[in-house]
Amino acid sequence: MESIVSFITSLGIDFDTFWKAALVLLLGTFLMSVFGRFIFGKRSALNNAVSSAFGILFIYAVTVVLRSAGAQFSALIAPLPFVTISGDTLTLFNFANAHYTVICSEVLSMIILSFLVNLADGWLPRGKNILTWTFFRCLTVVIAYLLHLVVVGLFATYLTEGLVTYAPVVLLCLLVLLLLTGVLKILVGALLTTVNPIIGGLYTFFFANVIGKQITKAVLTTALLSVLIIVLRYIGVVTISIASTVLVAYIPLIIILVILWYIVCRFF
Repeated sequence: MESIVSFITSLGIDFDTFWKAALVLLLGTFLMSVFGRFIFGKRSALNNAVSSAFGILFIYAVTVVLRSAGAQFSALIAPLPFVTISGDTLTLFNFANAHYTVICSEVLSMIILSFLVNLADGWLPRGKNILTWTFFRCLTVVIAYLLHLVVVGLFATYLTEGLVTYAPVVLLCLLVLLLLTGVLKILVGALLTTVNPIIGGLYTFFFANVIGKQITKAVLTTALLSVLIIVLRYIGVVTISIASTVLVAYIPLIIILVILWYIVCRFF
């Protein structure tokens, strides 16, 4: 154990920060997976959201690796929500001090990314064994990464500065309102649907329609990752070193995340 601590410290990484972040990821994944499995059943929307959150974490990993690989890959790097990369440092988004327009923009951006990951994950099979599962999950990350790159490029090309600032606020509020209205069908039941058929239609879209289901899962994934960012900052994990010389220290954590992702997909 002392050799592991010495190795990580020698790379310029704060070991306390390292294990705290790892512990949050491990415990959070376990608790959410168990909760989703025993409360909502196997392969519930919550557990699908946890699985998609893993996919997004690996999209972050791909982005970091591409940045470390050199400027020739800069065209393949798009801004990611909830983080800012400057030099060799990745800084987690600060919800507490950000303006509401910035928060809405970040959250909507994460919903879009989560939607793309959920969509790609839904297209691809689970795989019959760990090898095929690994192949299809890697393919999920690659497809979602490329789709995100295209979407970011389209937004940068066609949206004006005013729309970029205020459109996320309007769209996010509208999405949350429509989603909560659909949830009323679950809480109140058929009576409310009879009184107002619009509520039944929104329920059908968000919880029965294929695209609507993916949007709902994307919102859940975004909520989970938002909580993760807030908790990490709360325990003191504000910045993460992504210098090429320290990336090797993250390999054990990456392996653990892959194992957890497999367990979530297979058993929960």
